[in-house]
Amino acid sequence: MMKPTGTDDPAIRRRPRPKGPAEQARALQEATARLGARRQRDALPLRLETPRLVLRAPIRGDVPELVRLADNRTIAERLARLPHPYTRADGIAFVEMFSQRDDERPYAITLEDRFAGVVGFSFAAGEPPELGYWLGEPYWGRGIMSEAVKALLEAAFATGLFPVIKARALKTNLASRHVLEKAGFVFLREDLEAIGNRAGEATVCYRLEMPKWS
Repeated sequence: MMKPTGTDDPAIRRRPRPKGPAEQARALQEATARLGARRQRDALPLRLETPRLVLRAPIRGDVPELVRLADNRTIAERLARLPHPYTRADGIAFVEMFSQRDDERPYAITLEDRFAGVVGFSFAAGEPPELGYWLGEPYWGRGIMSEAVKALLEAAFATGLFPVIKARALKTNLASRHVLEKAGFVFLREDLEAIGNRAGEATVCYRLEMPKWS
């Protein structure tokens, strides 16, 4: 049997088209950005302690309390990515899949060994890391989130790899905006939420630069 020739040869058809100089430069830039984001994530400590709190990786044992606190319409209405209703399957997926992703570094906020909420960073290649958080309603009004955010920001800046951190909050979420402003974030602009269950709502974008003395 004769071997196929020309474009009939499967090996030839599968051969990728050579990239031009511009494509090669863009691919290198994207790979470098992904590597930089991964370095930032991996440089963060696995555990942080404050006078009242311990921040650590989410674990399977957090799921019952995670679901109890997150299955709250009042909280879901303030966040872009939290589903409602929030089920046990959502909690397991958060612990076993979402928290393991290369572009996420969430910490469980624990108070007296009890799960209270989440704080962490999302990483996108070529963009500053984005701070995100939520706290169970029974823990509101006690300064817990400000304490957790302060600890995480200090740890991030101590690595020397976080020159800028960004954050955003719904314009109507005054409590979240207060947390960010208290931590030193500076107003950047107003925008519209682009994703999740709050898409189209007014959002306030913030930015925080690494202190010069870090």
